Parts: sequence; C-alpha cells; structure tokens
Amino acid sequence: MTRPSRLPRLLSALAAAALSFAVVSSGLFSPGSLAAAAPLQTAHAATTPDGLVSVEVSPSDGGAVEQSSITSFGITLTNGTDDDLPAGSLSLAVTTARITGTAALDTWLDTSGADAATTPTGTTVVRTIEIPELIAGQQYVVSGLDFTPPALGFDDADAWGSYGVSAGYTAGDTAAGGRTALVWRSQGQPTAASLAFVAPLTVPISYGGLLDADELTELTDDDGALTTQLDAYFGEQIALGIDPRIIASIRALGTRAPQGAVAWLARLEAAPNETFALQYGDAEPAVQAEAGLGQLMAPTSFSFALDVADFPAVQPTDTPTPTDAPTTDPDGVQPSPQTGPSPATATDEASPTTTPSEGPSPTPSPSETPAQPVPTVPTMAELLEWSYSLPNIVWASGAVTDADLSVFTASGGAVAMIDSDNTSTSGQTVRASATVGTTPTLLVDHGLADSLGAAASATTDSAFQNAIADVNARAAAIGTEGSTGGTVVAVLPRAVDAALPALGDTVNTLRSLPATARTSLASTLTEQPTAVSLGAMAPNDDRVSDVRVLLDDERLVTEFSSVLNEPELLTGRERATLLSSLAAGWLPTAEGWGAAVTAQQERTDTVLASVRVTDSSRINMVGGEVSLPFAVRNDLPYPVTVVMQASPSNGRLSISGSVTQEIAADSRATVLVPVQAQIGNGDATLRLQLFSTSGQAIGEQSFVGVNVRADWEGIGAVVLALLVALLFVSGVVRMVLSRRAKRRALSDSAGVTPADDERPDGTPPVESSPGRRETNG
Repeated sequence: MTRPSRLPRLLSALAAAALSFAVVSSGLFSPGSLAAAAPLQTAHAATTPDGLVSVEVSPSDGGAVEQSSITSFGITLTNGTDDDLPAGSLSLAVTTARITGTAALDTWLDTSGADAATTPTGTTVVRTIEIPELIAGQQYVVSGLDFTPPALGFDDADAWGSYGVSAGYTAGDTAAGGRTALVWRSQGQPTAASLAFVAPLTVPISYGGLLDADELTELTDDDGALTTQLDAYFGEQIALGIDPRIIASIRALGTRAPQGAVAWLARLEAAPNETFALQYGDAEPAVQAEAGLGQLMAPTSFSFALDVADFPAVQPTDTPTPTDAPTTDPDGVQPSPQTGPSPATATDEASPTTTPSEGPSPTPSPSETPAQPVPTVPTMAELLEWSYSLPNIVWASGAVTDADLSVFTASGGAVAMIDSDNTSTSGQTVRASATVGTTPTLLVDHGLADSLGAAASATTDSAFQNAIADVNARAAAIGTEGSTGGTVVAVLPRAVDAALPALGDTVNTLRSLPATARTSLASTLTEQPTAVSLGAMAPNDDRVSDVRVLLDDERLVTEFSSVLNEPELLTGRERATLLSSLAAGWLPTAEGWGAAVTAQQERTDTVLASVRVTDSSRINMVGGEVSLPFAVRNDLPYPVTVVMQASPSNGRLSISGSVTQEIAADSRATVLVPVQAQIGNGDATLRLQLFSTSGQAIGEQSFVGVNVRADWEGIGAVVLALLVALLFVSGVVRMVLSRRAKRRALSDSAGVTPADDERPDGTPPVESSPGRRETNG
C-alpha cells in the first residue's frame, strides 16, 4: 500500500486542474445511507512505485463508530504502471462478524493475497462506486463517502469490537484491494486490557557520534526533532528510553552549549516520565552480539570534544573535616552531578559556616600564596550520568538469539526488551512479562509497533487516519480476545531521517484507545513472567557481516592511534561514531544501512591515511655520506610522533638506525635520514615506513629511487684544487708581467737604455725610494 507524501499532494492539486474533476452520483446505496452523501472523485498525479496498482482506504475518527456518529471514508487509487486502466468499479464492504484477537486482525489486514480485490466472504457490500479510466501514472481520490452506523450494517445486537472493511477495485484484467478496520463501540465493552507504552528519545540516524552546537540548536528549536519528541511525551504515561549521546553532547560543550539545548535538558530532567538508558547512539545491541562481541560496546573517551576554555575554573577551598554524614539523600537516591549544586554553589556550601569566636581572627601569613583556580572539565562518567528510574533495559529491535541474551547480561543488562515476533505464539497477543531461559524479558507487540510507527510518520491525513484505525482495531482486538492476564507493551517509533510529523497527534490518540487501560513499565516488570523460546526471527547475515567489517576497521584505528601522545583523542571519536553508525533506526532501511556502512569505512580510510610520507621524486645522492630529506604529512588535528625507518634495496647504501620526529597538527615536516654510500655508483631504492613509538606500522610503505654517485666527492675535490692552483699561478704570472710592463714604461720616459739599467757585474741596480740619497760611508 502506497502512502503519498505531502509534496505530491501539493502537486496533485495543480494536476487536478488539468485532469477530470467531477461530482458523480453513487450507485447501489444501502438503505439508511445519507441521501446527500455523493462521493467526490478527483484525479491526481501518482507517486506509487512503477508496476503497482494500489488501493488505500481511510476511515474518519480513527475508525471509531458510535451509535450517533457519521463515519466518512477516503479512498485513494493509484496507477503506478505504464499502461492506462479502463473504467472500472470499486466495492466497499464490511464484515458481518467481529474480529477477535490480533492474529485474526493481522490476517484480515494482509492484502498480499491474490483475492485482495474480491469481496471477502462474511462481508456485506455497503456501496459500489464507478471509477473512470485511470491513465498511467495517475492517482484517483474518492472522498465524501459518509455512513451512519445502520448504513455500515451495525445495530445494537452487534458485539462491541473490531470489524473489517475492504475496498476492492477491478478494471478490466487488473484488480487491487485495500483493507482497514472499524471499532463498533456499542454496549458491552469488554474488560480493558492493560497497555504500557515505551518511546525512544533519540535523534535521526543521519547524526554522528557527538552532536555539535549547530546540530543541537537545530534539534532543540521549536520544531526540532528533540523538541517535538519531548513535547509529545512530557507528562504522558510513556516510559522514555534516552539516548545518552544527547546528554553527553550538551554537557561536553560547557559554556558553549546553546541555551535552547540547555533548557531542553533541564525540561527532560523535570519530566515525570519513567526513564531508562538506550545504548549510546541508540546502537542496535543484537547485531553487536551476533558479530562476535562478548560485551556490548560503550563510549571510551570524550576528551576529543572537551575544551578547558569551555568550563569555568573554580577557586579551591580548604577541605572541611570529613563527617559521618550519609552519602544518599532522604529518599535513598545517590546524588547525581546534574542534580547537585552548581560548582559555585558547591564551593560556597563546602565552606564552614562562620560563627562568632571569642578571640580575634588569625591574620594570614604574608608568605601564603592563594590557591589557583582549578578547571572543572567533566569526566566521561559525569557527562553520561543520569538518574534513570528504571533498571538497565537492553532494547533490541531486530532478531534476537539466546546467545545474544547472554551478551546482554554480561554487559550489565537487567532486562531484555525484544520484538514479540522473535517468539512463536499460539495466535493470541503475547503479554510483555516473560523469561527466556533465566533472562528477564519484555516482549514488544509487533503489530502495535508497526501501526504506531505508520501513524507517527504519516504525512497526509488519510495515511494518518488509516494507521490510527489499525491502532484502535488492534487495541479492541486485544481487549476482546479473552483475558490472558498481564500487560501488553507497545512502542513508539524511532525518528529515522527526520522529525516524526504526526507524533503529537499519535500520542494524543493513545489517551482514548478502546478497551485498554494504561499502566507503567515498572509495574509491568513486576508481573508474573511467562516462559517463552526464541528462534522465530533469523538474524540478517549480510548486516552481521557488515558489522564485523566495521569492528575490524575500529581495531585498525586503535592500532593507528598509538602515533598520538594521547591515543584516546582518536579512539574516543571513532567509538562514538561507530556506535551511531549502528543505530537501530537503520534496521528498516536496507539501502540507507549500506550507505551508512560505506560512509563509516570512508571515515576510517581517511583516518588511516592521515599520517603519511608524501610522494617524492627521484633523488641524486652526491657524496659518501649525506642526510636525505623526506616530507611527512599529518592531517590530524593533533600532534603525532613518528619513527621513520628506511631500508635500501641493495648494498650501495647503508642506513643505521631510525629517525624519530614530532609533527605538529595539520602540518608537514621534513625528516632527515642519514645515508652512507658503500660500493660505488649506481641506482638504489629506499623503502620508507613510518612507525609509532610503540612499533606499530603507520600508513603504507613508500619507495624512493636514489642515483648514487659516491666517487664524485673525490673527483670534485681534485677538480676544485686544480682550479684553485690554476687561478693562483695565473695570478702570479699576471702580476710579474704587469710589473715588467711598468718598468719598461718608466725607462722609456727617462731616456735610459736597457744596458744602462744594469750594473757592470750584470745585476740590476737597487732602486732607492724618493727623497733618499746614497752616501759613501
């Protein structure tokens, strides 16, 4: 059955202007039907999946029929095929006998059978309507079908309870049908069945492991998902399963937490509802156990999200003398951080009360230094602490095995809350209080959960009325199947990808469910349990395999985190993100689950590649011993310490030891590796591998080619020496030649021949300095 969304409804109103719009008379009126009750028939653009022809029938007032009421039906026919359908007809029929028990109601509402379009046996046709040609991709709406109780076949002799309604459509060779149910509220209402309601308080599955300020602002706005949920549940007799991620996210922001989120948390604390803790991130517990974990996962650290600047510093005071005062309040409840006094108030209360003294007050010594303010950064336990009123309930939404229950117990679970479809029943509604082996268990009514989910997520009035009719009919069927004792537990849905648009209206209808009386979950836990066995639902092997892959990825990140001085900065974030990726809301969305797994794997790959040796071109090594530079990139927001080890591919190079270096957050650094040439020239390849200081390999290996020219150092020194000698000799020659040229020039200017420039013994004369004369003795 296709339930059109709000947007197609808007588009259909425009399409109706171009399509047929007519008010026609109805055929075969039942005696007692309203004379003016002509159906309104409107054609719209269809939004049903290709290949489907569907019929949706929706009664007014949630299907409740009383002696003086008028019941209206809306019927939507959708042609999602590529072929036009010829003119046909639609028959509306009501069962003549009451439907007793939820198993019989499930059978009636099932329209998957081949005879869904035919008029079922044991029914009376109350109206037949002619339907015009329905073109491909068209939606046809029939409304204004009004009936008094006699027109539907009801009178005082009919028993109180649920009655089925069918709408069968035929057009040529095509047939389709839709079904719903009414509740005839005549005299003789049976003894009310006891119902306990449970609702999850969590965020849509698109959110991550810890909510930031912008996300919390959005979620706690007037129309935000968290505000919508708390508005609907506050003060109702509905037990709340709270996602601890919400509490931790608000507290972790400290003074940066949005005021709307802080107010929301205070309002939650003031709510009188029963409460218990969901798994962090609303992680599905059963799939963790089926993936091989011995205990359910929990957060490991929130240090990655805490900033000292976001938390006020508190001036320490002298510690008062311990007393024997009790550690619990008068009600026997351990005081919790969020309900205790604020840091400032606690400081004031810790100071001893000043009383008059007989002597003067002592004067502090001038050498005493006042104590420095101490930051009040909360611990992980303080971020997660909450005063839950119910014991530790492990809520599993999918298939559960006996082995899963053992893991729940090993993880501290006091009670397992599971889908009733996990058990084999005898046809009657399963009461909640049960035991599987020695494990206390609460069974959730599967049918009621589906109907409540459809109602809360409805985007049109017809879809909402159809779902509420199912809820009312189920409640009436439970009340009329005969008392088996015990309470039935019904749960409201998780928000999958958006706020539940009809959640408030759905909760409002719970106040007037027929033949039911609401009770608390705490009292349900005290009821005498019934022994049941599991095995009716099989785990999803593909999903379990996906979870194993994600667990392996987390192990890789844990090993990689040793590159940090504080590994919990990385492992804490990874665990929180993984838990949110396992949210129970993914169970009904196979395609969405696949996208979530892929996204988590991509995040892991990004982390594992965040510290790496960057690509390097081929290196020319000149000399016998040099330090080769290699660039290492750190994309993490935290500093890391790496150990680089290099090994050559042959004996031309020798490397002794490794190099350890710290690399700042989100930066690149150069690591110098000492290398020594050994046996002449040639090519070699260096294999580079990063390690953490604990010896864990980080990232992939890198290979860099090296051109070794070890003897170039000696050749270069000789060539350089020759060049220097040549320059020196040429300089001396030039100087001598220059002086001789000067002497010749002076001789020519003085008229002295070269022979006069020599002494008789052939030696050149000694030149005297200007202004100086030679003497003989």
